[in-house]
Amino acid sequence: NNSKMNKALLYIFIFFISLNSYSQIKDTIKLEEVKILTTNKKIKHLKTKGKPSSLIGNLIKSIISKIEEIPSGKLSSIKFFFNSSVLFFIKDDNKTEYKDVELGLLIYEAKDEGTPGELLTDKVIRFTLHSNDYGFIELDLKPLYLNTSKTMFFGIELLNKQSGKDFKIMINCNSENSNLLYLKNWNSEDWHFSNIPCGMKMDIGIMLPN
Repeated sequence: NNSKMNKALLYIFIFFISLNSYSQIKDTIKLEEVKILTTNKKIKHLKTKGKPSSLIGNLIKSIISKIEEIPSGKLSSIKFFFNSSVLFFIKDDNKTEYKDVELGLLIYEAKDEGTPGELLTDKVIRFTLHSNDYGFIELDLKPLYLNTSKTMFFGIELLNKQSGKDFKIMINCNSENSNLLYLKNWNSEDWHFSNIPCGMKMDIGIMLPN
């Protein structure tokens, strides 16, 4: 009898955990920095290239960058790079001003003309950049079950306006770079195209079909 009662209590506990998880997913998906688990699927990585640089801007609300020639498959992971010196031997003078920042993940399809199209992350997908984080943050995208398209845009949005040099976004610049930037500021919901030959520094993992 005790065994049956324990099983019943366990099932009730699992039910409430599942119900709570479902209610959270409907509103917000919280992505933590995670280690990507091994898989028997083949993972291909696309990395942006170019001369390292960075952006800091209080006006920036959202920033996305174009990735082209993406192979067919499912999105597996993404790395964003923050809070680093452009060159390892140069001191990062802004480090003492960095703050914890709540960020949202943005993934867009591309229109035929190559501009941002449909937003694929239609829920608020959050992750936290801490003030002492530097280098990269890697997020596991497998729970989103998103198929790739040949051209896509990836980036971030700030959930709260910056008050200073809260964090630094690392970018790569190349005269032949097509991974160009689109920006939104806090005064407009429209994307503004940046014609500087730079893109966000990123590493996209794609799970290829068997």
